[in-house]
Amino acid sequence: MDHYAAILASIPGLKERLDEAGVERWLRERPKVELEGKTYFVVAGDRLASEAEAMISFAVDQNLVSATELQSAAAGEPLPPDVEAIDIDKPNGGK
Repeated sequence: MDHYAAILASIPGLKERLDEAGVERWLRERPKVELEGKTYFVVAGDRLASEAEAMISFAVDQNLVSATELQSAAAGEPLPPDVEAIDIDKPNGGK
């Protein structure tokens, strides 16, 4: 499961809101690109997105989810495997 799919799954009721708003029809109408065996959807004119990321984009555009809900859901997800968190020492105690 990719990061965006985990975010979608973690927001209560979002799948139902997306279904009611017609996300499946919207996805069928989007241009698609096959790249390295994966399907990406063209959103925002020229950006490639996974299905889950495209669904989040649709949800935002249709006001089905708030920025606060998305931030909260994203904050609860672990970092992707290729990203590592590090502590940064600030000189002068951060001042």
